[in-house]
Amino acid sequence: MGLTDFSFTPSEFILLHGDKFAPEAKNKESHQLLCSDGMVNGSYLASMIIAAAILANEEEGALSIEVKHQKKNVFSSKQTSHVYIRPVGQPPNWSGYTLESAILFTAGQFFAVQGEYNVYNVVFSLLMEDHKDPWQKIIEIVEWGLASSNWLMPVEGDAASAFLTPFICPERVRELAFAQPLEPVRQLITNCKRNTPEVWNTMLAEIDQAFKDRKI
Repeated sequence: MGLTDFSFTPSEFILLHGDKFAPEAKNKESHQLLCSDGMVNGSYLASMIIAAAILANEEEGALSIEVKHQKKNVFSSKQTSHVYIRPVGQPPNWSGYTLESAILFTAGQFFAVQGEYNVYNVVFSLLMEDHKDPWQKIIEIVEWGLASSNWLMPVEGDAASAFLTPFICPERVRELAFAQPLEPVRQLITNCKRNTPEVWNTMLAEIDQAFKDRKI
C-alpha cells in the first residue's frame, strides 16, 4: 500500500497527530492540536511536516534527494552543505491541495529556472513573506489543504473567538485520522535518520534557517 492510498498525506497525518511527532510546549511557539486539547512546539512540528512531505515524494519516486557540498568562497577551505531536491518521474496522486504537491511544484520551478533547488530555497519560497512566527505558514498550508478537501471546517466571524484554533476537526475526521496507521509515516522519518543522517541533519538545518530568515 503506497502513501497516496491513505486518506491523509504524511504532512496532514503529522498535523493531525502532532503529539506523536513534536514535544509538548506551552510557550510562544506552541501550537494547539486539532484532534486533542494538547499543545506542542509549533516550529518543530512544522519542520517535521516539511521533512515528511519531502521524504514522501522521494518514497513515491517523484523526488530525488542529494546532499551537495560547496566552498563558502574561493578564499575559504570551509564548505557549506545543502540538500537538493529535484522532481523526477510522474507526480504522485496526492489527493487535493497538499504540501507534498506544493513542495514538488516549487522544487520544479527552482530546478527549471533558477538552479538552486535546495531545501532552504524551497521552504523560504513557500513561506512567501516575513512573519513573527514563520512556521505558522506551513501549518496554515496544510490546514487549508485539509479544509479544501472538507476534512476541516474553518471557523469565521463572531464564532471564531470561541475556539482555540481557526478550524474545527469533525469527529468523523478524528476517527479516520486515528484509524490510519502511524508506522508508514514514522518509518519515513526513522529510515532517513538511520540510513542517511547527513540528509536528515542538513535538511532540518536548512528548514530552521529558512524560518529564521523569514522571521521579523
